[in-house]
Amino acid sequence: MKFWVAGMLWLTTSLALAADDSALNVEQAKRSVIELNNELITIEKQLTSPIVSKAAVYIALADGQFFKPMSVELSGAGIAPITYTYTEKEVQALSAGAIQPLADFVVSPGFHKLRAVFKGKDGNQQIRNLVYEGTFRKTDQHLKLLLTISDNSALHSASATLKAW
Repeated sequence: MKFWVAGMLWLTTSLALAADDSALNVEQAKRSVIELNNELITIEKQLTSPIVSKAAVYIALADGQFFKPMSVELSGAGIAPITYTYTEKEVQALSAGAIQPLADFVVSPGFHKLRAVFKGKDGNQQIRNLVYEGTFRKTDQHLKLLLTISDNSALHSASATLKAW
């Protein structure tokens, strides 16, 4: 009987230790799966939008005496159309010198056409469209484009320019 009790005690202890080892192995497996998932997400991001194809557009307003934007429509070959409507506070911030990040997009290296149509009010509070049409060159580096609306005092009007940084 002593041996039987001792055997049962040994068996119970062995099973408890095995259960602890199994729980520990399950936790290690869970951690490994989470780490692998994070690595796969990073690899997926690098493959789907490598730095070679990344570009961003920013908007700036120099002065703003002859044109205040209400909205912008951005389009171009290989670029999904982008539209944005400004609030009064955003226009005030742009007038104070803020630069607005408009959009990030994916575009292949090479030359691309870009068209931006700003709808807004001119110096006489008349609604008009300010259109920019031009080209930009995408290299193998992340491209940042700045569309700036500038006043032309001699013409009492505004124009838009594009600059790559």
